[in-house]
Amino acid sequence: MKYLITGATGFVGSNIAKEFVNQGEEVIALARKTSRKEDIDFLRDLGAEVRYVKDYSDIKNVVGRADRVIHAAASTGEWINRQHYEANIQGTRIFLNASLESKIDRFIFISSLGVMGLKNHYRTGTETDYKKTNDFYLDSKIESEKLVKEFYSQYRLPITILRPGFVYGERDRRLMKRMLESLEKGRFRFIGDGKNKMNLVYAGNFADAVYLSTKTSNAVGQTYNVTDDNGLDIETFVYKICDLWGFKRPIKHVPIPLAKTAAFFIEGLARLVKTKEPPLLTKTRLKFLSLNLDFDISKTREDLGYEPNVDIDEGLNRVKKWIETENPYSW
Repeated sequence: MKYLITGATGFVGSNIAKEFVNQGEEVIALARKTSRKEDIDFLRDLGAEVRYVKDYSDIKNVVGRADRVIHAAASTGEWINRQHYEANIQGTRIFLNASLESKIDRFIFISSLGVMGLKNHYRTGTETDYKKTNDFYLDSKIESEKLVKEFYSQYRLPITILRPGFVYGERDRRLMKRMLESLEKGRFRFIGDGKNKMNLVYAGNFADAVYLSTKTSNAVGQTYNVTDDNGLDIETFVYKICDLWGFKRPIKHVPIPLAKTAAFFIEGLARLVKTKEPPLLTKTRLKFLSLNLDFDISKTREDLGYEPNVDIDEGLNRVKKWIETENPYSW
């Protein structure tokens, strides 16, 4: 079976590519001319075929060479703009059209648990309604999911949607870097009591869920939540990082109402002056730091046979080893 993976040079996409190659599948990895050389080298060292595309004709040709498409490409992060939002949706539409024309056997769309809203979640399942938040990334995932479902209902394109939580692991050059820098410099603050549950998923575990979703016809037309389902709260997560890296454990807490007010004004001002980088506190970071993010993955377990095999301690140890070996942050 030959899989085309979009976004293969990114954090999540590269881990998916690694899983599929390790499982003996053929992988065509889409990349941009602006991609880092080390990311291209990683894919080629895996044994993946790296392809560049510049227009729809190229896309249609490369999609036509695959049996299945895994669409993981997107402009990500809390600070993307409306142009990125539109590009995410349009990119999904383009690959859906190409997949339909090429009669692709399965279209797997990588979404986000955030499509169900920036609010407290308590064993939230996949049937929960969408909730837009004015976060361009998450709202683009909502619109993209709607498109994917439309191609299934109207054109019977075999689709599967997977919604990861907060993904951590090797090859993450952004989120873990911010966390480590904040803790190392003593700037980290808990928002609230720190007992809110996290929707963590180790990148390798998520890649395993993606692979499993391709191995059963039960997944066609379905949507799956994917987390490690370990009940970990943010205080425990932060303390584990501190103990492993030798940082001093943070003890300061900011009341949630105060943090919400601060985020509103800080983010609003940053948007107004169009800063290139996100400010210290945004509503998306506030979600990660303060909300209870507990999602039900029983459907994922039952349909796919998914079990998160790498626990938090092993996952963090692998991240630390990767950082020490690859020096991705130039520390």
